[in-house]
Amino acid sequence: MMAVECHTCPVRELHCDDCMVPVLLSIAGSRTETSLDPLERAAVTRLVRAGLVDAATASAARARLDPEEAGRTGHGRAVG
Repeated sequence: MMAVECHTCPVRELHCDDCMVPVLLSIAGSRTETSLDPLERAAVTRLVRAGLVDAATASAARARLDPEEAGRTGHGRAVG
């Protein structure tokens, strides 16, 4: 988890108009699913090879972004 506070920003009041923080927050807040990262994809591939998951289910696997989980663990990805 990352904390961003305007009062500690080194370019406060100089570059507020082109600040990326509001953009990043809007992207994170609007997306709840994303593609699997390479490690997650490798794990799903191993499950397919072991016969625990069929190929159709594996190809539909997505990572869900969970803000509550991010607060507890520092990351907010859950594979589903």
